[in-house]
Amino acid sequence: MKLNWLIFAFLGTIFFSAAGVLDKLLLSSYTNDSKAYIVCQVLAQQLFTVPVIIIIGVNFVYPESLFALLFGCLQVLPSIFFMRALQVEEASKVTALEYVYPLFVFIGSVFLLGEMLEPKHCAGGLLLLIGTLLISYKNSDSNSSRGPVGLMALSPAIKPFLSYWILTALYYLSLKYLLVFIDEWHLYAWSSLGSLVAVVPLMSIPSTRREVLGFFAGGSYAIGGLISEETFQFLGLIFSIFAYSLGSVSLVSSVGAIQPILTVILILALGIIMPKLAREMDERTDRRALMQKSLSFMIVLLGIYFVS
Repeated sequence: MKLNWLIFAFLGTIFFSAAGVLDKLLLSSYTNDSKAYIVCQVLAQQLFTVPVIIIIGVNFVYPESLFALLFGCLQVLPSIFFMRALQVEEASKVTALEYVYPLFVFIGSVFLLGEMLEPKHCAGGLLLLIGTLLISYKNSDSNSSRGPVGLMALSPAIKPFLSYWILTALYYLSLKYLLVFIDEWHLYAWSSLGSLVAVVPLMSIPSTRREVLGFFAGGSYAIGGLISEETFQFLGLIFSIFAYSLGSVSLVSSVGAIQPILTVILILALGIIMPKLAREMDERTDRRALMQKSLSFMIVLLGIYFVS
């Protein structure tokens, strides 16, 4: 029973990995506006939220339900930063960079939630940071003015992630607090409604509105891909919420660091089954890139071992 949180966290990571691969494909194929894509995501998300509300009802707990609504609104902002990063970098590197936020969760869980972390947990957190930074580096282009050939350059995805890490850590710390007062399904419902409230004003921007309408006019492939992505996203979120309700917020967050590994595995499998789609991912799978990713992934796995 003690490891139920780990099972839920691992399943959530698998589904989030699949959703991330689809995000990369949809962004590269159907829209260049990350804000418009977030709007499409949240609209499609209601296909799952409405049935949840119909089945479980709407349980309003003051003020926690309002907090869940608020944090659902605020979660839209880091989602936009994540999509911007996904537009300029490989999916595996983006998902690796994403998991620097557990370090902020570690700090917040100690000072805000009173969780006690052992030295091995701190060592694991440091390894997670080293692994994610390692995968974020890449060789500079020989034509680049930034430096000579072979010089390691920091990924352009770093900039969008600076705000993402702090906002996401605050979200998960708040999620752990809210689960004391409301159950998992109501937390999901109120958070989803909060995201809907947040994206409605974005539709007032003419360029965003055109992109959203253009996405849904993209045909069955665009809509089917979006619904598939949101199915994986829904499952990932639900399993993660249950994991946070059962386990330490810092330890559950750290399990997600295996997502880059799962992402690369999915992309390699996609390359075998559907080579054309795999090429659209712009994921480097040459020997040097795979060696760099493998080394960083092993460091990340060692970090997970220490924090779990």
